[in-house]
Amino acid sequence: MLDGRYRMSRRVEKALEQLRQAGFKLTAQRSTIIKYLVENKMFPKHPTADAIYNDLNAAGCSISRATVYNTLEALVSAHLVLAIDNNMDGKMHYDWFGTPHYHVICTNCGKIVDADNFAMQDLSQLAQAATGFQISSYQVEVRGLCPDCQKLLAQDQESK
Repeated sequence: MLDGRYRMSRRVEKALEQLRQAGFKLTAQRSTIIKYLVENKMFPKHPTADAIYNDLNAAGCSISRATVYNTLEALVSAHLVLAIDNNMDGKMHYDWFGTPHYHVICTNCGKIVDADNFAMQDLSQLAQAATGFQISSYQVEVRGLCPDCQKLLAQDQESK
């Protein structure tokens, strides 16, 4: 359950510490949203704000829609959470950025998948070297067709 009655994982503890270090007061609602984003095995990956609100309330957490939206906005501005636009449903999807990774987004169905098969720190250093910018944050998105959509499109082509 997400109401704090379970032992927090190290990932959640680290996330809450990052939140404290970013100057946030640790309210029960913020802690609940962080736990949801970090330990979201029973909920969809890269949820929308409405999905977070609905899932948390269905799990017995009393939290307002405005609190979810305001907390996500603050976490994004602090670079602790990423807002991802899959360009498919008109909604932002959210992801805890505790471990550097990038996102691969299907241009057909909008599925968002995490990937971490290259050194994200190298990208930051390369960008700084190329531009002279002092890099404070970055977000990488790669777009293409997921395997399921590739298969469906191939089947459509075969049936024509």
